[in-house]
Amino acid sequence: MTEPLRGKLKAFLLIGTMFALMAAIACQGERGPAGAPGAPGNPGNPGEAGAPGEPGAPGEPGNPGNPGANGADGADGADGADGTTQIAGITVVGGSSAEITTVDDVATASFTIIGGGFAKGESISVSAKKGGFDKLLSSSTSKRNDSLTVANENGAFQLDVEAEDWGAGVYSILAAGDQGNQGSTAVLLVDKVDG
Repeated sequence: MTEPLRGKLKAFLLIGTMFALMAAIACQGERGPAGAPGAPGNPGNPGEAGAPGEPGAPGEPGNPGNPGANGADGADGADGADGTTQIAGITVVGGSSAEITTVDDVATASFTIIGGGFAKGESISVSAKKGGFDKLLSSSTSKRNDSLTVANENGAFQLDVEAEDWGAGVYSILAAGDQGNQGSTAVLLVDKVDG
């Protein structure tokens, strides 16, 4: 008896469930209002980096800049020292050469120096470059720069020189006056030629 009861019970449940479903479908009400939005989802993983793009073409050159302003003129320089007109001249009489003669084993050359363009009464020191040093040719007193060679009223002088043991060669001669006038020349000493 239990077995037929169970079969009937199953059929009864099945029929009851069908009626309940039909009632639920037939009794459906109006759609309710939309619910609030849900919370956003978690962000996704970043994508892999793309390949680099091709380099762009170079840009056009820019326009030249405006020229700079001219700077202010600098200050004038200091005036230079005044030039001198204190130029005198000297020469060796006889063509700027002298002959060396030897007497008693002493080689001597005699020549005369003349000069002009000095001040009247100017004391003149005359010297020659010999062996790289200045050799005084004019005589002087015991006072410093007090030469006995003095320009005459015409600003000229004459000095006779006896050069001993100089040897053949060219020598510079300088005449310097105590008033600033100067002059120079050269003398050529040559060995005597026997004829």
